Amino acid sequence: MATIRRVGSPLQVAVGSAAAALLVLLTATVAYIVRVEPTLTGYSTLLYPAVWIVVSLGVAVWIGRTVRPRPRRLFGLAIGGGYTLAVCWLTGLVGPSAGTGGIQLIPALPGWGPLLRYDTGLVQLTVIPFKLVAYLALGYVVYVLAASRAGSLRPAVLGLASCVSCTAPLVLALGSVAGGVQASLLVAGAGYEIATVVLVATFGLLALAASRQPGPQQESHNRRAKGDERR
Repeated sequence: MATIRRVGSPLQVAVGSAAAALLVLLTATVAYIVRVEPTLTGYSTLLYPAVWIVVSLGVAVWIGRTVRPRPRRLFGLAIGGGYTLAVCWLTGLVGPSAGTGGIQLIPALPGWGPLLRYDTGLVQLTVIPFKLVAYLALGYVVYVLAASRAGSLRPAVLGLASCVSCTAPLVLALGSVAGGVQASLLVAGAGYEIATVVLVATFGLLALAASRQPGPQQESHNRRAKGDERR
């Protein structure tokens, strides 16, 4: 006898996924603090990874279960993959080799670490968990929206343009020219606050774009309406 599995609505699945990720992060963080007893510079150190992971994962899951069908999968993969690689390169997760070679695993507060650095001799990969989760989620959302029937390049442009981490080096350079070292330190100190706000806003705008995509029921209705018009 076949077993029927009931899956919740896209919103329920998204909230459940985000809650599960948050629970894992909190459990790992408590265990790390109890064992290592690190010196925390502020609650924001704990807040940033939680916000980035929960928002990016929740929105990505919701959009993935909302925007269907995806007839332009190859186009979406090309755009989403290229976008993810570009963001990782611009934010330093992927970069030119430092000549060190090998693998380094650096313990750190969950979310910020464990930090993995792998130098192939040609390129260097740096894995900061909460950033990687957010950028992969952005890439997946861009893929889904680009692969949809109404797909376009606008989500990729929006995500790349609003990525504060991508433009931070330019802002720091301008700060150095305009206000010297103090201006640069001010911009650097405010970097994660600004980046977090912009990241949440970006995912919000992408979710809004996804909500305007015609779903399967709407497309079926549109096809029936066109059929009636032809008759």
